[in-house]
Amino acid sequence: MLILGAGGFIGSHLVERLLNEGYNVVGIDVSDEKLGTEVLKQIDFFRWDIRNHHSDIQRLISSSDLVVDLIAHANPSIYIKNPLDVISINFFENLFVAETCIRYSKHLIQFSSCEVYGMSGGSDRPFSEEETPLILGPICFHRWIYACGKQFLERIIHAHGLAGELNYTIIRPFNFIGPKFDYLIKDRSAGTPRVFALFLSALLHGTPLYLVDSGSQRRSFTYISDAMNALMIIIRNRDGIFNRQICNIGNPDNETSIANLASLMVRLYVEISGKVCLSEIKPVSGEDFYGRGYQDCDRRIPDIEKLKRCGWKPCVNLVEALRRSMLFYLA
Repeated sequence: MLILGAGGFIGSHLVERLLNEGYNVVGIDVSDEKLGTEVLKQIDFFRWDIRNHHSDIQRLISSSDLVVDLIAHANPSIYIKNPLDVISINFFENLFVAETCIRYSKHLIQFSSCEVYGMSGGSDRPFSEEETPLILGPICFHRWIYACGKQFLERIIHAHGLAGELNYTIIRPFNFIGPKFDYLIKDRSAGTPRVFALFLSALLHGTPLYLVDSGSQRRSFTYISDAMNALMIIIRNRDGIFNRQICNIGNPDNETSIANLASLMVRLYVEISGKVCLSEIKPVSGEDFYGRGYQDCDRRIPDIEKLKRCGWKPCVNLVEALRRSMLFYLA
């Protein structure tokens, strides 16, 4: 099995799970830091930037039975500061992978994003893969270039499926968290990781937990072990149930506001570390925090009926998911 993006947060957990279940794994990424020495001994790993190794990647795809594509820029600050690089990686390079899978008749598991739903929130209805409209903000808010690239990639893959040229499964993940999540920073000059890593960085270094636009936005957080259980069902694909399907992976019961997430993480930091929290929770505008071109949506909650029909349900509640994730860095 070929894993593109094997060295990232999701990829590193997937590689470990596959090895534990006896799969042969080939991995590609720009870094192997999250994989560790013992894992690297058990896989064929290539430290490559996909943009510089098209012929090599074509060769590996041609000899693989299944391709899992996790390659992406997934960071709001990059969407604002370097939108062209975002579209280059998230659309054009992933399209190259899809087209190579077509060429060699390989099943592609393509990771997309819950961001493709865009600004479709505002109701109590969970986001359905087949029914929920995919609504993006105006072009002046180039924060949506990530979602736009992912959505266009989905539509092209879907069209190739309709033409009978590609067997695929598209994954829309909803805010996976866990050990080895993203990267931590000492101050904002070092970048802007996603919200869990951003808040944890602040707690570790005694800097503010910034609530962008009041933190009223609501998100559903999914612990990585639940996500891996779901992904393994999709990889096994018994009776071809996930052939040419789009599938949400998330935990609708773990929905919370970003403001409440900050409060929970402050409480858990004190509980786990035994230290006084030196960080304050501070509101900030999206433009001041990310720069011009930022816009957000109010709510994202997944419909997970497809996976529930296969016997899967997420088991780790929000507080426990945060506790386990934070213990990795605080223990």
